[in-house]
Amino acid sequence: MLPKSKVDLYAAIRRDARTGMSVRALKRKYGVGYETVQRALASSLPEATAATKTQTPTAVRDG
Repeated sequence: MLPKSKVDLYAAIRRDARTGMSVRALKRKYGVGYETVQRALASSLPEATAATKTQTPTAVRDG
């Protein structure tokens, strides 16, 4: 069964990598690319998307 969220996917990739699976085997098992596997191995959490990043409101100028 494949993980449902990206956080679960990253955790599963790291878990299988610790058991000795190669990057190629991880790519095949989870149907992801090389970069995704590398990101999962480098970080415990996926990068935030544009929708989840907090943005500061811009100042409104009085004209």
